[in-house]
Amino acid sequence: MLSTFFVNLCVIITFMYLSGIIAKFYSIRLPFPSLRVQMISGLLFGLYGTVLMNYSFHINDSTIVDLRHLAVVTAAVYLGGLASIVSGVIIAILRIGMFGITSSAIDAAFIMILLGLSGVYFAYASWSRLTKIITMNLLGMTMIFIVLLMNTDSISTLMKVYPMQLTLAFAGGIFIYFIAEFINRSNEMLFVLERRASTDHLTDLSNRRQFEQSLRAELQHARHYHQKLSLLAIDIDRFKKVNDTHGHSAGDAVLKQLGQLLVAHARSTDLVSRHGGEEFAILLLDCGYHQSITIAESVRKAVARFLFALPNGQTVKLTVSIGVAVYPDHCDDHDDNDLFDQADRALYEAKNTGRNRVCSLPPRNTIVADEDWL
Repeated sequence: MLSTFFVNLCVIITFMYLSGIIAKFYSIRLPFPSLRVQMISGLLFGLYGTVLMNYSFHINDSTIVDLRHLAVVTAAVYLGGLASIVSGVIIAILRIGMFGITSSAIDAAFIMILLGLSGVYFAYASWSRLTKIITMNLLGMTMIFIVLLMNTDSISTLMKVYPMQLTLAFAGGIFIYFIAEFINRSNEMLFVLERRASTDHLTDLSNRRQFEQSLRAELQHARHYHQKLSLLAIDIDRFKKVNDTHGHSAGDAVLKQLGQLLVAHARSTDLVSRHGGEEFAILLLDCGYHQSITIAESVRKAVARFLFALPNGQTVKLTVSIGVAVYPDHCDDHDDNDLFDQADRALYEAKNTGRNRVCSLPPRNTIVADEDWL
């Protein structure tokens, strides 16, 4: 009997580990996953509970005990109310399907459904997760005791099993809590590391590494669908003067505000990134020459009008120079870096011809240059 319950705990721990791996594919920064994810997770935890029934202890021919209710408890506390209901229903259906229609099976199925429904309350209660697990676990064990009492002729036989089941259920709930919290923290750390690897820490825009990955992917997409792809290379004019005059904290404030300004004036489908220092870029998806020049001019004028607030309460006005390049008009179709190189060359042209302007180089690929150039 003790070995059976121990196997239950080992199975639960294994399931929690597998669920932690699966959880990496979903957002862990939301209070609860989407309804679709809850539905799938509820099904998964319902199957977990069903597996536990295969490692059960028989009190009599029709009554078994195990720790299947912990699957419902975990689904409720860590996944949400819908997951709790689905897992309880799945366990109830498979309890009857696996062991036949008996009074004890019907009672056990009813208890699992009732526990799943109660999980809706526990899921959204403003308690700590540990409190939820302990309380819901005790509620489930109380329900189970009532069902066992109804389906067991000998109280002495029941009392030989139930105290051990209650003790191990309590220990199992605590195990689940610590394992789940460890998995959550590990996934959160992984999320933060992945985000830091692709995001500029100051502006929250994509960093150069992420930009280069996006550029390769979008170039491949543009080649496949024969679409235009434009790139704006943006540099703040005389940014060093801001740092020298007002300090680096003022420079950081300017960079943050510029990042927000670029996002506001880009289209929702465009990709805005910071490449380091005062250099930014905007990747304009499905965008030809004329439209990219219009967007670049809109950005340039917006920056020139904007009053950048500094930490000391002062404001400054700045300008930007912008270089524009368009795929496939400006670049080699077989070189993923050429589009950026051409935009960078156009940026230097804007810098060398007076700053606060938008420049582009003549089209290299005259065969595919569209009528926007005419």
